[in-house]
Amino acid sequence: MKKWFPHGKWSKYYVWLHHYSIVSFLALMVTGLVLYIPFFHVRLIKYLSFFYDAHIFLGIVFFLSLFSPFVKKLPKVNRIRKIDWFMPIFFGTAIVLTGFSLWKVNWFPSKLREAAFPWHGNLSYLLGIWFILHGFFKATGTQYPQTFVTRKMDSERRHFLQWGLSGLVIGAITMTPFSKLFTTSGKISSNSAPGVHEFPEYFTVTDNYPNVLLDKYRLVVDGLVTTKQSMTFEQLTSLPVTKQIKDFQCVTGWTVSDVEWEGIHIRELVSLVKPTSEATFITFYSADGAYTESLSLNEAMESDVLLAFKMDQQPLRVEQGYPIRLVVPRMYGYKSIKWVNRVEFASTRIQGYWEQRGYPAEATF
Repeated sequence: MKKWFPHGKWSKYYVWLHHYSIVSFLALMVTGLVLYIPFFHVRLIKYLSFFYDAHIFLGIVFFLSLFSPFVKKLPKVNRIRKIDWFMPIFFGTAIVLTGFSLWKVNWFPSKLREAAFPWHGNLSYLLGIWFILHGFFKATGTQYPQTFVTRKMDSERRHFLQWGLSGLVIGAITMTPFSKLFTTSGKISSNSAPGVHEFPEYFTVTDNYPNVLLDKYRLVVDGLVTTKQSMTFEQLTSLPVTKQIKDFQCVTGWTVSDVEWEGIHIRELVSLVKPTSEATFITFYSADGAYTESLSLNEAMESDVLLAFKMDQQPLRVEQGYPIRLVVPRMYGYKSIKWVNRVEFASTRIQGYWEQRGYPAEATF
């Protein structure tokens, strides 16, 4: 390692800290990309809860490591090398701040969380680029001429506090007013009608979207009911319609605020099929043949739980759950199952797709 990253007379503590910072940040990037990129997300589904916990843990330790130089006398460095200290502390602090708002979602308003997600990613990419450049210059042994800018200087501990606080400021102040420059959520893109929200990610657990033909679509409602139903899309959408504007919160951190949903309240199905007294849970099945979710009857009967067929006044796109999806606003998005083709009233709660893989059944935030 010394051959590639020489550190002169630096103490073993600082050499270890330097190497640890790079390795830990790389681990943060890897776990973050696994959580974010659907290609990896689908293939590593059964390990996602581990990657999520690991990402949080690594983030906390990385943040603590940024300020660990406080406990040691700081070495003299070239003035130009102050940037070696500044970059990870400045960007790292902002990354941790935005990441914290994505982790503790019930502590922060949805608008701020919506802005924090793209900033968290883009600041991480910037710091990642810096680490690559830093490693390249170190590996090639780049030397600077002795000038006022490059001569030795004492880095004082107050610098770490200043840089960290400036990182907090950049994370807290700039991410909200400038978030639309970077965000992939909000009002958007060529694939959508004007005024329709775009979600940062569209997940599928089967690595493709089911091909649902509207003229052949049937919503089966069965189980512990008096009258089973097999409803066409037209029959379903002829029932009384509910409209609402709610935030959508994904368990991986991102938020899309003020989404307008239009759909059928579960009570409309209840009045049609008349569940028996033993029916205390509802199981939802997806047309992809793999995804399932379950709610208690009380949870499903809450006023904002819908079988939605429109989003922002437009029919759902395939990736959004066409033609019908469940929307449970007060729970994480994995409870809002897409491509719903069967609703079963039952006496017990099944373990849904994500519950089988370690996620909680009661996914409130």
